[in-house]
Amino acid sequence: MKEIATKGSVLRAAGRASETSLRHAAMGGMLGLAACMASTAALAQTSVQIGGTIDAYAGSIKRSGDNGRTSVVDSSGMETSWWGFKGKEDLGNGLQAHFALTGFLRPDSGASGRFDGDTMFSRDANVGLSGSFGSVSVGRNLAPNFIPTLSFSPFGGSFAFAPLELHTQTSAGSYRGQAWSPTVSGDTGWSNEIMYVTPKLGGFTTSLFFQFGEQAGNSGKNNFGVNTMYEQGPLSFGAYFQSVKVNNPLDATVSGDSQVFSFTPYNRVSGATYTLSASKNDTWFVGGAYDLRFMKLFGTLNYSTMRLIGAADDSQYDLKSNTVQLGTSIPAGNGSVLFSWARTNVKAKGDFSAVLGGSDVQSSIVRNTASLGYDYFFSKRTDIYGVVSVDKITEQSNAVSVGVGIRQRF
Repeated sequence: MKEIATKGSVLRAAGRASETSLRHAAMGGMLGLAACMASTAALAQTSVQIGGTIDAYAGSIKRSGDNGRTSVVDSSGMETSWWGFKGKEDLGNGLQAHFALTGFLRPDSGASGRFDGDTMFSRDANVGLSGSFGSVSVGRNLAPNFIPTLSFSPFGGSFAFAPLELHTQTSAGSYRGQAWSPTVSGDTGWSNEIMYVTPKLGGFTTSLFFQFGEQAGNSGKNNFGVNTMYEQGPLSFGAYFQSVKVNNPLDATVSGDSQVFSFTPYNRVSGATYTLSASKNDTWFVGGAYDLRFMKLFGTLNYSTMRLIGAADDSQYDLKSNTVQLGTSIPAGNGSVLFSWARTNVKAKGDFSAVLGGSDVQSSIVRNTASLGYDYFFSKRTDIYGVVSVDKITEQSNAVSVGVGIRQRF
């Protein structure tokens, strides 16, 4: 009986211990659930995204004025490859904080940046607030030219094959040994910038841009601009103005004027040259597109004026450029046929006989580029493309470039 009683006591003690353990486990579970709910609530208010695009192509490249043809595996045929982080936090009452840290890369070599010397986060490096008032951000962000340029080019963000971007944003091509100077200065992104985007009003979204030059003793050396975009049904159009005195992403000039554009007239007979350097580039742009469903039509017009470095040059010569671009995108199967043509004229007016030793002077350069391509989409994230581009600069031979590539977004 004692043995039985002892066993009963043990069982009752074990039962009480088990009940206590269950109560503790239940309390722990409830605390864990509460923590999870709190964490879920926090996650619902804050989000961070990792994303990017990898774009690479193989081809044969020759721009007008190049000495020879180059066979390549290269980066960013249809879009500049990039990666990075974007995040936002809900602060309540419709107010959000946001940030972006994104950088370019070259998948053909694994190098960072668009080129050697490009900064790590040259695509985006900014933080700001958004709400019913619109959005304001501080840091490195878009330039006024970026969204309008890409929106009204059939090839979008292709800096390798889109004629509009080739002329206005790259140094590809040459004339009489002089490298082509992109006619829209200041890059597609600005550092040390305050950017404000309005709410959408009557179909228009307008953005204001101001970049501080950060040069001691020279508070007037800054970049500023504005753009506006409109979209309603099949019609879209946009415009921008920007005034550039500061190079990007970094400006190496620590005092005085920076060279933001250059153009070199030459004597056709002797080959003598005289370079005009600009400390200021003002650009006006209008563009539009109309979607007919069976095809989409594009058109743009750029006009740039320059202020030359040196009072003598600025008073004696007048340097301007203009670019017109027309194009179309035609749906075909799971992709689109793309076509774009651009013509740019860079012209310096003035008497160059004294500096070039004669009157047979070439002070106006015309460039024509046409590209035809097909972009096939396997999915929303993955597409392949092929492009043929023909390029011609004044007194240089025609040049043909071809490329076949693949792009994946993540």
